[in-house]
Amino acid sequence: MSIASRRAKRAGDYADRLRVLFLYSTLTRGGAERQLALLVPELRRRGFDPVVATLRHRGPNFEALRAQGVPTAFAAMRSRTDIVGIWRAYRLWRLRPDVVFSSSVDAQVIGQLVAFRARARHVTAEHGGVGIPRALHRRLLVRLVALGVDRVVAVSSSQLPELHRLGFPPARIRVIPNGIPPPLSGRASEAVRAELGVAADEVVALLVATLRPEKRADSFVDAVVRAHAREPRLRGVVAGGGPELERVRSLAAAVPDVVRVLGERPDASDLIRAADVVCLASAFEGLPMAVLEAMACGRPVVATAVGGVPDAVVDGQTGWLVPPGDEDALVDALVAAASAPAERRARGEAARQRYAERYSLERMVDAYAELLVELAR
Repeated sequence: MSIASRRAKRAGDYADRLRVLFLYSTLTRGGAERQLALLVPELRRRGFDPVVATLRHRGPNFEALRAQGVPTAFAAMRSRTDIVGIWRAYRLWRLRPDVVFSSSVDAQVIGQLVAFRARARHVTAEHGGVGIPRALHRRLLVRLVALGVDRVVAVSSSQLPELHRLGFPPARIRVIPNGIPPPLSGRASEAVRAELGVAADEVVALLVATLRPEKRADSFVDAVVRAHAREPRLRGVVAGGGPELERVRSLAAAVPDVVRVLGERPDASDLIRAADVVCLASAFEGLPMAVLEAMACGRPVVATAVGGVPDAVVDGQTGWLVPPGDEDALVDALVAAASAPAERRARGEAARQRYAERYSLERMVDAYAELLVELAR
């Protein structure tokens, strides 16, 4: 039996004693929210007793967990100064959790209060990438709870310096990379490409993201247009909703034969399998789900070397990495990927193998189960 398996077995031996309150500000769409939606059912299957609560918004991941029978609660906080909402959230201590698991600053602060009242341990997870802007009051709130948190989970070692600066003691930081399940087979790639109006000999570069400013989808659109001028087979597709959606749509509308913007899509995995290369042009990241999904589907990645992306994507082996903000380098990488089908296939297969070795859902759940048991003991 491997070390990982023995640890998982030990976690299972104690899991049925552990109630874990997962406290998030929201469970709408996003990588951190989706990670929780994947993690909680797996912990429940291993004997843990999870309860999921949100402060401000429920959203599709909240409803998905509820539909699976996971106990849920909603504090309905209208703002950070909503005293009644804060009181509702604080009363979650009555659930008598053994561990409170929080994410985002509001949940960290309230989670610390709940953990103190319930005499529970407190774990928080940081999914934000290096360089993510934090308002002064948010930094102060994080510093307020940093010394009291029993553990903080980073999804990438690139986050460690920032967590140290925020006041988290180094000995309490645990790096647990995100993980996802193997992709389920969906629609045939040929059918998806036909829907997108893409010919068999054309090369699809796909960006899948919640379209916030830091995702730099505008840079992706510009880079695809410039790369298309050098490699006419290249086409760009953007999938995702968010505050930047309409602006990105307006940019792509000027070049409808080169870039298509699809908006929010429930079939992201089908789109990834139908693409030839998956892209990110982000200014900062933690460990983005789209990169892991691309790897799991055997697709190479063209991305900016930010946050945890270089942990997952090996430049020259599983994809192409470029400096953030260097649009010329992004254009060159897109042209290189579009011009070399054999190289794309080789890097995609290497990406699939790297996913299986490092970023499976089972590996992630093993690590969280071990951490939770360690804390409760």
